[in-house]
Amino acid sequence: MKVSLVEPKAPFLNFYTTVIKRLPLLGPLYLGAILKNEGHDVTIHNENLRKLDYSKIKDSDVLGISIMSSTAPRGYEIAKDFKLLNPRGEVIIGGSHATFMPEEAAQYADHVVTGEGELVISELVKNGGDKIIPGKPVENLDDLPFPDFSLVDGLRSIPITPVSTSRGCPHDCTFCSVTPMFGRRYRLRSAESVIRELSRFKHKHIFFCDDNFGVNKKVTKELLNLMIEHGITLKWTAQTGVDTAKDEEMVKLMAKAGCGRLCIGFESMNLETLKRYGKKQTPEDIVNCIKVLHKYGIKVHGMFISEGYSDIYHKLGLDTLQLTILTPITGSRLYNAMKDAGRFLAQIYPSDWKLFDGCHVVHWPDNLSPDEMQKQTVQALKGFYSRVNAGKMLLRGKFEDFHIRREGHQLLKRWEAQNRDYLARLKQIYAHG
Repeated sequence: MKVSLVEPKAPFLNFYTTVIKRLPLLGPLYLGAILKNEGHDVTIHNENLRKLDYSKIKDSDVLGISIMSSTAPRGYEIAKDFKLLNPRGEVIIGGSHATFMPEEAAQYADHVVTGEGELVISELVKNGGDKIIPGKPVENLDDLPFPDFSLVDGLRSIPITPVSTSRGCPHDCTFCSVTPMFGRRYRLRSAESVIRELSRFKHKHIFFCDDNFGVNKKVTKELLNLMIEHGITLKWTAQTGVDTAKDEEMVKLMAKAGCGRLCIGFESMNLETLKRYGKKQTPEDIVNCIKVLHKYGIKVHGMFISEGYSDIYHKLGLDTLQLTILTPITGSRLYNAMKDAGRFLAQIYPSDWKLFDGCHVVHWPDNLSPDEMQKQTVQALKGFYSRVNAGKMLLRGKFEDFHIRREGHQLLKRWEAQNRDYLARLKQIYAHG
């Protein structure tokens, strides 16, 4: 059968996804590899890489679409367009948004898969199934084939290759949907399996896209030691937590194994706010984390949730900053609380899902008006990614950070121009109470 898998593009510029926009999602790559191994003709179409050519998908027997909230409206549009071109073709929609809004997604699909789809996709493509199909957690991640990047239409090369070593998260932050999606049980691939995958990527940069790399320190150290023993000299980046820096032995191994930058979910420098988010860390832990990582030459990408304008990010000595607006992600406890309290600003669904990207105010903030929260967040980012700060990086010989700050400055200007109407909409909402 001809199977086309589509990763839709969000309509707005997003500072963070623009930086890593050439990283395909691993979900479609795993599903594609499974279906290819079973003899299906599979192609993955990533709209962040190339505009979708409907002539390439219109004769597909099955069209699979993976959506998060910000890409859901575009995903539904693709599904409707496909059905007009090929009424006999089957549409399957999955991904995080479909997992938590299955009835909505079902209006545009023949089948909706919730949760992890690898163990149900083969039977569904071959024989069909119910309208809404619960996925099954993959107990042994080593059983999955490696993601097949050759399936991505138009992908000649990518500067950073995504690799996953785990699923799930032992934490349960109020704003996060990872635990509802994958569970609190932290499932790990074996170090040997990861090494086999890494051995295929000579002279490339790796992004360990686990939601929390290094939670199991014993297994992580085993992996790092094997990377060193096998001479895998890839530069890599990972997302992890503050606790990583409390084990200096592991940080030292990370640096020796090629870690160039860690993305840390600091979230806030306010202890009460951290408690409200369900974070078991203190402002002192954050300061120490940055100090320890810098001690071993690892750059710090600090990820914070905006509380309005602040210059604390400069004082912390972060190398790069991710400042997102608190967003009630579907599936999170925050989403349910905001919905029950009637605090959503967005009203037109599914169209307004496109605003749920971490860059737009979509609910009434606690401490500022919606338009002030939007403006002050952008102001804080513009301060960090200013031309002056970019120049300082250049003078210090930090050329990578210079380019990142320069690009960040340009992206913020473009984002402001693209979202003038939305800022006016926020002002209007506030004016009318």
